[in-house]
Amino acid sequence: MNLGILYILLTISSQPGDSVVFSRNFEHLECYQNALYLGPLIGRSILRLHDHDSLTTISITDEVNYRMRNFRLTPFAIYINRGGILEKYYLTSGKRETVFTSRDISSFDLSPPEEIILADRQKHELLFLDFTYTIRFKIENILIEDLRWYEDQVYVLTKNSVHIYDEHGNLVEKKLTPEFCNRIKVVNHKILIFTEKSNYLYIADKPWMKKEFPFTILDVCEKEQSVIILDGLGTTLRVFDRNDF
Repeated sequence: MNLGILYILLTISSQPGDSVVFSRNFEHLECYQNALYLGPLIGRSILRLHDHDSLTTISITDEVNYRMRNFRLTPFAIYINRGGILEKYYLTSGKRETVFTSRDISSFDLSPPEEIILADRQKHELLFLDFTYTIRFKIENILIEDLRWYEDQVYVLTKNSVHIYDEHGNLVEKKLTPEFCNRIKVVNHKILIFTEKSNYLYIADKPWMKKEFPFTILDVCEKEQSVIILDGLGTTLRVFDRNDF
């Protein structure tokens, strides 16, 4: 990777209108504690970018063809969904442990106490795990594309709707979606849905508002007052003011 290009990203502090092109492609983008984390679909490491001239490669494994469907971060660990296995990687020791197994984990997220909310696509279940990884309760007969935890609520995307649950699994609201999408984010208290590698997303409103871009979208995250989009090629980060969403 071109470190000079990465240095540009670190010094611009993610100002609206900025964009940065990488010399390799990524699949996933997460914003956590004022840093950006980029990961491949198949790879051995996750890249951490921080505004204060800091660039770190987090080596996860030496395994060939290590798959990362998605990942989430805590101060001491990275949880990685490998599709059939949810693993926890400890940042200090480098140890990995298996948290949960299933034939098809479509998505997951973490609550602040580090409890796991997980979508089991094979069994059509939404699972709420406690900190010992034991199932506290589950919601059945729901086929989930993606999900996110945001301010004590779980936002679940299905084939044709968004279900919003509280932390106890009670359905708070259900919104029909304008078309099939496979990704959901919550930015500045607004629901965003999109399909990977499309050039538009929908913002929840009355009705849904369609926002188009001159590029395709792979992933989205919120960082302070900005929304950062990883483009459909996985090579470019584009920065927007979050009030534009």
